[in-house]
Amino acid sequence: MKTRHIFALLACSLSVAVLTTSCGYRAGGYQPAALKGKKTAFVEVFANHTIQPMLSTQTTAAVCDLLQRDGTYTLASPQKADFFIRGSVNDITRSSLRTNPYDSYLSSEVQLTVTVSYQVVDRKTGKVLMNGNVRGQGSNLSTTGNVQGAVDNALNSAATRAAEALVTNLTMP
Repeated sequence: MKTRHIFALLACSLSVAVLTTSCGYRAGGYQPAALKGKKTAFVEVFANHTIQPMLSTQTTAAVCDLLQRDGTYTLASPQKADFFIRGSVNDITRSSLRTNPYDSYLSSEVQLTVTVSYQVVDRKTGKVLMNGNVRGQGSNLSTTGNVQGAVDNALNSAATRAAEALVTNLTMP
């Protein structure tokens, strides 16, 4: 009885393994044509053209983290990388999503949009392989209490979403 139970469990496990490997899903490995054959990347610290301190550092860290999670490219030193990712945080736009019902000039929810430009440069040739602009959005629900903390959280969220858009451009065909 135990032998049949163990055999059934192994057969079930094997069939699940076979089915999941044939679903077509794989983590990482997809590349746009401009980056075919490239395996390693170096992410330079992004420039910051806004008045918000540390926003470029947050964006750079998010790009590095997302590249590592995706697994398409390995992060490497500048001397060993196949390509560099250069970027700059160019703009923060604020727009009101909700206003105070008693004062239409006072926003109760603000959306912050971060605009980032980037270039992907071949290390050996210096040729620009890809470039573009991405945006990320975060919202600030707090207009009372710790407003600066809420703004910082919204900006961090917007920077992370911009980084997600950038990494998607680098890892999708």
